[in-house]
Amino acid sequence: MPQNDSKQLSYSLVDYIEAIHTLTRLHGHAHTKDIAERLNVKMPSVTTALRQLKARGLINYNTHYPVELTPDGLKIAERIAKSHQTLEDFFLKAFALAPDTAHFVSSSIDHIVNDDIVKRFIILCNALEKRTDCKPLAVYLTEAMQLLNDHPGDTYAPATELPPGTRCVFACASKNLADAEERLVKLGLTPGKTVRIGTFSLDGSMLSLMTGDDAHRLDLPVAVAENLWMRELPETARNAT
Repeated sequence: MPQNDSKQLSYSLVDYIEAIHTLTRLHGHAHTKDIAERLNVKMPSVTTALRQLKARGLINYNTHYPVELTPDGLKIAERIAKSHQTLEDFFLKAFALAPDTAHFVSSSIDHIVNDDIVKRFIILCNALEKRTDCKPLAVYLTEAMQLLNDHPGDTYAPATELPPGTRCVFACASKNLADAEERLVKLGLTPGKTVRIGTFSLDGSMLSLMTGDDAHRLDLPVAVAENLWMRELPETARNAT
């Protein structure tokens, strides 16, 4: 591993490299006072950190001039910036986090994520966005994250993921289920209907759902049941139904 690799730097020093890079990119220069304000630290701490970075050959530092990244420092800064952006995009798209939250989370972990892990995030993001064979998964993740965002106090899950005996309310069908509304209406399954999760068939290809106070049983192919979003009822509601 090269002596100046970012993984050999403390998290604090990596923060300084990021701050210098960002300030230079935004304003064309990075003065020590601006670095202190950006990182919310006192000037003596900035001086100590900059001396350490200078000793490692990562910055040009003179008290009378703006701080500049050396070519080695710039390589580290650009690698960190790429890692941060990749992680932020992932948390925005795959996890549907709010922009501020995605930025905070990615900033918190990008110091400890190496290039190999970043490449794996890129592969996953590209697959979810571009591969046709990943489209059902992308739809599922989009719907799951949206339900989590819109109803943080409730528990939503596909019918196939709930334990047998669970009482729940049918919320909606996934967009992965073609002609869902017409097919489900014929089965008497409409949004808002209370159901109880039954059991899988012996070969695992079917799942039963009980409706109408368990008076009516629906045997659904797993390919259908796994695309039915259910809202799990609270314990009191389960006991009352």
